[in-house]
Amino acid sequence: MGKKNIEKNTLPYWLLYNYSIKLHDLFYREVYYINKPNKSNAKPHILTPNHQNALMDAMAVGYALKQPLVFLARSDIFKKKAIASILYFLKILPIYRIRDGFDSLKNNQETFEHTVRVLNNKRALVILPEGNHFGAKRLRTLKKGFARIAFSSEIAGNEEIDLQIVPVAIDYSKYDSFFSRLTVVFGEPFPLKPYMESYKEKPQIAINEITKELSDRLKSHIIHIETEDFYNESLLAAEVYAETKEPGFTNSVQARRFNKQKTTAQALNSAETHNPEKWNEIIQNAGILKKKTKGLPHEIIGSKPCSKNIFYFILSLLISPLALPGLVIFGPFWYLPVWFVNKKIKDVQFRTSVRYGMYIFLFLIEFIGILIYLFTSYTPGLAMMIFFTTVITGVLSIKIFQLNYWYFLKAKWFKRIKQYPELKDVKANMIENIDNLLDSSNNE
Repeated sequence: MGKKNIEKNTLPYWLLYNYSIKLHDLFYREVYYINKPNKSNAKPHILTPNHQNALMDAMAVGYALKQPLVFLARSDIFKKKAIASILYFLKILPIYRIRDGFDSLKNNQETFEHTVRVLNNKRALVILPEGNHFGAKRLRTLKKGFARIAFSSEIAGNEEIDLQIVPVAIDYSKYDSFFSRLTVVFGEPFPLKPYMESYKEKPQIAINEITKELSDRLKSHIIHIETEDFYNESLLAAEVYAETKEPGFTNSVQARRFNKQKTTAQALNSAETHNPEKWNEIIQNAGILKKKTKGLPHEIIGSKPCSKNIFYFILSLLISPLALPGLVIFGPFWYLPVWFVNKKIKDVQFRTSVRYGMYIFLFLIEFIGILIYLFTSYTPGLAMMIFFTTVITGVLSIKIFQLNYWYFLKAKWFKRIKQYPELKDVKANMIENIDNLLDSSNNE
C-alpha cells in the first residue's frame, strides 16, 4: 500500500492494526474514550490532539475511534525510500516546510490531493498542532501548519469538503509507567467554512484566527497547569481532589472526574493571581502530600486508606502462581524493552513509544515461533487450542501482576498514613480549601 491508495485498507494493515490495538489496551490499567464522534454522521474532519507523549498520542486517537486514520508528519523522516514505504504503509503522509528547501514546498500539492481523497472517503486526518511533544499538562503555542493544511485541502477539494476541526484532549495519569490511566476526550467539531472568505482575502489573518479558536478550545478541554515553579504541587492538588470526589471505574465516572480535575486546575491557575492566600495554602498542603507520599500515584492518594487492602494484597499474592506460565513464556519479552528504554532512552515521554514498538515486534516474532512449533508438533485443531490458551495465560499474568501491584500500593498508602497520621488532616484541609475555591469561582 503506497500513498496513492493510502485511504484504503489492505489485509496486512488490517491484521497489524487489530494486533497492535490489543497490545495497546494491555499497556494501560484503565482506558477511557469520552464523547467519541458518531462515525455515520461525521463530516470530513481533522483531529487535532494535544501532544504530550510522543507516538503514543497518535496511537491513542487512532485506537479510540476503532478505525484507521491518516497522519501528517514532517517530510525529513521520509528521505530514505525504505523508511518512506513503511510510513506510507502506516498511513503517514509528508508535509514539506520552508526549512526543507523552498523548492520542496511544491510537493505539498501532491499531499493535499491525497488528503482530499482521504477526506472524501470519510477517513479522518490527524495533525498534532503543538508540533513536538512536551511532558507537562499545559497547552503550548500552536503551530500554524494545521491551519494551512486545512485551508489548502479545502481549496484543493473545490471548497466542497465542508471540513471540520475536532479538538481532542489526551491525558495520561503517568507518562512512562505500566498500568497508567489513559483518557481521550473528543471536543465538539467546528467548521472551517466561516473562515474561507477571510482566507482568500487575507490568508494570514484567517490562519491566525482559526489557530486562536483551536487553541482556546483545546485549552478548555485539557488539564492545563500554568504555573511552572509549583507545577507538581498544583497538578497533585487537582488530581487528588478529583480522585477523592469521583471514585469509580466507569466511563461516565471518568468523564466527571476528568472534568473535576480540569476545573480545579483552571481555578488554581486563576487563584495564583486573584486569591494568593488560598492558593498558597493549597500548594503547601499539596507539597506536604508530595513529600510524604513519594512513590504513590495520585489515584492511591485520592482513595481512602483501609486496613482491608493489606488483606487484599496478601490474597492477590496467593493467586500469583496462576501467572507463572505466562511469566515464563512471555516475561523476558515483556521486561527486555523496559530494561532497554530505561537504559538507553533519555526522553521520558519517548520511552513508552519505543517500548510499545518493541512489544509489537518482539511478541509478533514470539507468536510466529510458537505457532510454527505447535503446527509441526500437533494437529491443527489442537495446535490452535494450545496457542490461544498460551495467549490467555500471558494476558492473565499481566492482569495478576497489575492486581498485585495495585493492592501493594494501597497497602503502602495505609502504612504511610499510620506512619504520618497528620497526612489525613493535610489532605482533608486541601480538599476543603479547593471546595471553597471552586464555590467562590462559581459565585463570581
